[in-house]
Amino acid sequence: MSVGSAYERLLGESQSGGLEHAGGGGAPGPPDPERLMTQLSDEVGRLEEHLGERADPEARKRLMRGAEYALREVVDHGVDAQLGMRDVARLEAVVHSDGTRPVLFVEDDFFDVTAPAVATWAAALSRIEAELRTVCRAAGRVNDPSSLLGYQGTAWAIDEGVVVTNYHVLEAISTHPSRTDGQFGGELKPGVAVDFGAEVGGGPPNRVFRISRVLGVGRAGAPERAHPTVPRVNFDGLDLAVLQLDRVSGRPFPTPVEVARGDDEATRGALASRGRKVYIVGFPGSAGSTSPDVFAELFAGVKGVKRLTPGVLTEGRGEVDEDERRWIISHDASTLGGSSGSLVVDLEAEGRKVLGLHFAGVPDRVNWAHGLEGATPELAAAIPGW
Repeated sequence: MSVGSAYERLLGESQSGGLEHAGGGGAPGPPDPERLMTQLSDEVGRLEEHLGERADPEARKRLMRGAEYALREVVDHGVDAQLGMRDVARLEAVVHSDGTRPVLFVEDDFFDVTAPAVATWAAALSRIEAELRTVCRAAGRVNDPSSLLGYQGTAWAIDEGVVVTNYHVLEAISTHPSRTDGQFGGELKPGVAVDFGAEVGGGPPNRVFRISRVLGVGRAGAPERAHPTVPRVNFDGLDLAVLQLDRVSGRPFPTPVEVARGDDEATRGALASRGRKVYIVGFPGSAGSTSPDVFAELFAGVKGVKRLTPGVLTEGRGEVDEDERRWIISHDASTLGGSSGSLVVDLEAEGRKVLGLHFAGVPDRVNWAHGLEGATPELAAAIPGW
């Protein structure tokens, strides 16, 4: 699917039933640029009021002009729309405000249920409030004092004092990284830690834990299996790292999340299926990101803060081209600004099982995650007793 046709479909969804069509069950109507631009302007104004911060005037002008151009390009040309990276970023901002695929700032381990952009998803997310709060508490920002942004991606609690992230995030927080047979060679940079707060307004204090060592890493993919067009993506490899955190006296680790397992007799490794509704929790602006974070350009106070983005699995295990190991899934939640290491969580059933580990995406709204049902042996090998 081209970039133009992807946005043509997505931007028409809310006019044709929104969430009920998220799995492809209906034909979305044509996008309405006037309505969409009004919603985008209203959302920026709402964020100004909510954050107590004025949007940067020049950034706002660029956003509105760019979004109007990109919308017109999609409406007029559809599949043949000519869209650059900045155009895509501005269309993502429209998608957020339209409510089809919103980006929600996590506050006090939840989100603002009154935000207009969340209307389509509010009932589904509110129904699992207790589970969602546990997931939000378990998601942390990988802090790196030596980096330009001060952080590199997302890690999340899978066991007592143990977190999972991407191997490419581990590469960014270490010196001379290498991997052989699930073992890591290299040294962690000084001061690297996981901050399980990092919300809008600062978030809860005393949730920072230093990373002490690497317990295990996923295998590298065969060089000849590298993705033909996306740098550093190889479906034959496992972009995963398991890290141990240092204890802090009087400071409990977050409760670990539940992960879908390939050896679960009840689900038989088939929980991460096409059309299943999910939500992603993590931090944009991560290692290797190539897409700009428009909202961070508008508001200085939202750089590197925890966000929640709902969406749908567009391909389940075994459906992604060139995935012979059956450990790749794809989703259409927004990952504007990057979302390396974020957890992809089931929004159906109990709403708490982690289905995937996000690791890469491309501008035509294709996002890839490792389906963890396909990586159960690798996780079990790295985490004692898991």
